[in-house]
Amino acid sequence: MNAAAPHHSAKRRFSASAPLDTFDPEESRQVRVPERTSLSFEVMPPRHDADEATIDALLATLQSYNPDYISVTSSRNSGWLEGTARFIEKITASTRIPTLAHLACTAGTREELIGWINRLMDSGVRGLLALRGDLAEGQTEMPAGYLPHATDLINLIQSIEDDQVARFGAGRLAIGVAAYPSGHEESANMDEDIDVLLTKQRLGADFAITQLFFDAEDYLRFAERARLAGVRIPLIPGIMPMTSVARLHRMGQLSGLTVPDRLIRRLEAAGPESEYQTGLDLTAELAQTILAAGAGGMHVYTFNRPDTTTELLDRIGIVPPTTG
Repeated sequence: MNAAAPHHSAKRRFSASAPLDTFDPEESRQVRVPERTSLSFEVMPPRHDADEATIDALLATLQSYNPDYISVTSSRNSGWLEGTARFIEKITASTRIPTLAHLACTAGTREELIGWINRLMDSGVRGLLALRGDLAEGQTEMPAGYLPHATDLINLIQSIEDDQVARFGAGRLAIGVAAYPSGHEESANMDEDIDVLLTKQRLGADFAITQLFFDAEDYLRFAERARLAGVRIPLIPGIMPMTSVARLHRMGQLSGLTVPDRLIRRLEAAGPESEYQTGLDLTAELAQTILAAGAGGMHVYTFNRPDTTTELLDRIGIVPPTTG
């Protein structure tokens, strides 16, 4: 990528058989810190009444880092995937940043998903993050006519790509998936999480972006176990700024994870006046640890806050590349 490497101070699922390619466990333990750090961002489609100047400032800030791509989520406030497609059109028209769209099985039936995939491709996207999505409260399985797993969505994306191969020229759609360093709440154990990841790889996933984790060791142990099991695709750590005690509790609630007491204590000790800065320091320490261990890059959840994103990257040691 383009950012200079920083200076670091209980559902049943598919089971994947062992990969056919060779693997050297000793080689996997060698830390390789790349010369350049991969960098990508997650953004949310703006609300219908969002200030255009604010959105333009966000995109200008993110583009200044020359990121590998921006992933665009969907939300009720922006019209779900229609808002995602419109925002991708804006990003494509006003920046040079490649875009990746989040697409979940929960977005509709199989036929509706086919329509959404075509709509997103027409908007300019050339990569999709294939997700199962969160079940609605009270649901225990997907509704009739919906794809049950992200693995089914990968198959659907690839079938559409095969049918429309001419529109991609020599290229193809990139397919990303989710990985869970702290475990998926519906998995029996970590082995099942890795089994699912291996299946996604076998079906054609190109890379995985991790969901939330609070400890660097969670990511590093997960990455090592995944490599030993035969996972070859990049495991890109997702980094979410921990800017307040309230944000930490919200992050834990949304992810189903227990927030470590040490983080709560650090932010509470900092007090309302300093918890924001302390939280960014803790987030930067987390990112620096995994980058120093050879992660190779990171995916930053921006929450559409360019100021917070810039402050975090400054602490990590990543600055916009100079031009001219």
